[in-house]
Amino acid sequence: MGVAVGNLSMEEKQIQQNIQMSINFLVSLLKKNWQNVRCLYIKSTMGKPFRIF
Repeated sequence: MGVAVGNLSMEEKQIQQNIQMSINFLVSLLKKNWQNVRCLYIKSTMGKPFRIF
């Protein structure tokens, strides 16, 4: 599943807050919450994915 959380005009702090809110919201939709999450990645449009969990 891919979710856009920011763009170039946003500050780093705003993107960080969006990532945290997005992760918490998406995990809350899962039946077993964090037990169903294997890994999380952050990826820019042209960059390589970076594993955060």
